[in-house]
Amino acid sequence: MTPEQEISDLPSESEEAAAETCDMIERVVAFFLGGQRYALPIERVREIQQIVAFSEVPSGGQGVVGMVNLRGQVIPAVDMRRLVGLEVREYNLETPMIIAEVGDESVAVLVDEVQDVFELPPDCLQDAPALHQLSSKMIGVARLADGLVYVLDIDKLLGSGFVGRL
Repeated sequence: MTPEQEISDLPSESEEAAAETCDMIERVVAFFLGGQRYALPIERVREIQQIVAFSEVPSGGQGVVGMVNLRGQVIPAVDMRRLVGLEVREYNLETPMIIAEVGDESVAVLVDEVQDVFELPPDCLQDAPALHQLSSKMIGVARLADGLVYVLDIDKLLGSGFVGRL
């Protein structure tokens, strides 16, 4: 083996940072979109509630569908289906919102169904496959007894400076 091959086999700084992030996530909020299970780290979730009326924002970009008045705080409402490339569905009174923290701001994330909050077993989280469409926006994929869970990185999903652009 040449020295160059040995060096290329070593993990890059970004791979090491991703591995550390995977190791730090112990609990997630799992939800469904189009029958597939996704999750956000519990540290990024402030609360979960049913949808409330929102004011639409024409061409809000980045999946923004409107603004929500949440106990006196106006926050953007984002359709998670749009962010992951799924067909948009109509919202109803049963549509759940996950209030997530993005930087110093809150965002209402609309999902199909919230499953539960649960602990990830040790070593169940691995890097997302590079060929997956959302791999650059995932923290990793959790391998559980009842299937896979795609753990999303809300910052990467929304893009840098998301809240500041609204």
